[in-house]
Amino acid sequence: MKKLLKIIGVLFLILIIIILFRTLTFKSKQVKVHLAPKISLNDSCINHLQKAINFRTISYDDSKIDSSQFIGFQKYLIEAYPLVFSKMKLEKVNDLSLILHWKGKSAKVKPIVLMAHQDVVPIEKATEKDWDALPFSGTVKSGFIYGRGTIDDKGSLIAILESAELLLKQGFIPLSDIYFVIGHDEEISGLRGARTIANLFKERKIKPAFILDEGGIITEYKVPGLNKTAAVVGIAEKGYQTLKLKIKIPGGHSSMPEERTAIDEMAKAVVKLKENPFPAKLTPIVQNFLSFVGPEMPFISKMAMANQWLFSSIIKSSYAKSGAGNATIRTTTATTIFNSGIKENLIPGEATATINFRTQPGITQEDVINHVRKAIDNNEIEIIPIGKGNSPTQIADINDESFKYIQTTIGKIKQDIIVAPYLVLGATDSRYFSENTSQIFRFTPFTDPEGFHGVNERIKISEFKNGINFYYLLMKDYK
Repeated sequence: MKKLLKIIGVLFLILIIIILFRTLTFKSKQVKVHLAPKISLNDSCINHLQKAINFRTISYDDSKIDSSQFIGFQKYLIEAYPLVFSKMKLEKVNDLSLILHWKGKSAKVKPIVLMAHQDVVPIEKATEKDWDALPFSGTVKSGFIYGRGTIDDKGSLIAILESAELLLKQGFIPLSDIYFVIGHDEEISGLRGARTIANLFKERKIKPAFILDEGGIITEYKVPGLNKTAAVVGIAEKGYQTLKLKIKIPGGHSSMPEERTAIDEMAKAVVKLKENPFPAKLTPIVQNFLSFVGPEMPFISKMAMANQWLFSSIIKSSYAKSGAGNATIRTTTATTIFNSGIKENLIPGEATATINFRTQPGITQEDVINHVRKAIDNNEIEIIPIGKGNSPTQIADINDESFKYIQTTIGKIKQDIIVAPYLVLGATDSRYFSENTSQIFRFTPFTDPEGFHGVNERIKISEFKNGINFYYLLMKDYK
């Protein structure tokens, strides 16, 4: 027995040594860079964003787009940024999407692409009264600009154009070609905008060094275990699949319910899906994220991140506690529509449920259907795919110079910031460009934006100006 205990003790000691060694050699992946001097900006940039918000460039799911709002918005942009629209080649795609081509000095250097979109989501009428300022007013209040689109995505669009106009005023000519891709239907899948433009780029054999679209943010508190400011840069994005579940069981009068009804069986299926989620995994993307933030954490958290092989269950448990964290480590399941019944005393003979899945890269529609079939275990329920969905496989290489360049540029606008690659939880227009380049990044240079797709969408003026600074440096220093 003593010999066994001695062996256990030695093995435990070896384990402790391995853990400590891996922790102490878990080196930072951050780059050392000095803050760049802030560019001088007057309040005209604020006025430009305010006026941009005034245009109700709303995308509706039923495709009822008010083209006059987009046309008016584009006319305003031409007036506000005369050098951009006179010095760059403008091309309209499907009438409302735009490509701006800024010719560089050298055709040998691969171009870069900056993306943004003009359209915004609607305002729910029931929530209008909850806004602190009218949703399309662009009101300035307590240091913030309020309005739909300030974050998603007119804030980025105006910041890009402001920085380009300033560079042109200074006589700057980029080394490489720069393309601005400005879609008009991102909020309804970007089929006539970004997808069409991606196909044009493919036909023209335009192979960018990298593409930068909306996605990640700068955050002071959203990374679990990290007490430093972080910038999360999307190197991939989740896909989506939507399934409709349908069951028919003869109904009848509510005074004589049968043991099994359509609505009961569908409710059970929905509960089973909730109780049987996709498994949590520390995918290579998540592991990369942890390898960038882990060395910057307090010792205990750093130890866990350095030894994921041992502490993976603890890490997954920690991330599963929040909606965003849980979505990072698994394919998520969300019941978004449940339909059944038309009268209080009539048992319905049919029930349907619409389930939306946000999938990890590599998860296909077939994988989702198989998971649902196994989880609900009810052959009477018909599983109907809604559309083809989206199953992205693109993952940017973080060892490529393009990622390091973006990391360095972020470091120039924020002191001691931790930059990390991560998985974008939503879909962006940039997904259509995966055949043009694998180096697609998603990052919006604003800190902890508020009201995204909800009430009181707003941007802090200082953050908006900092975003202009970011795009200015990104274009100016690229070689």
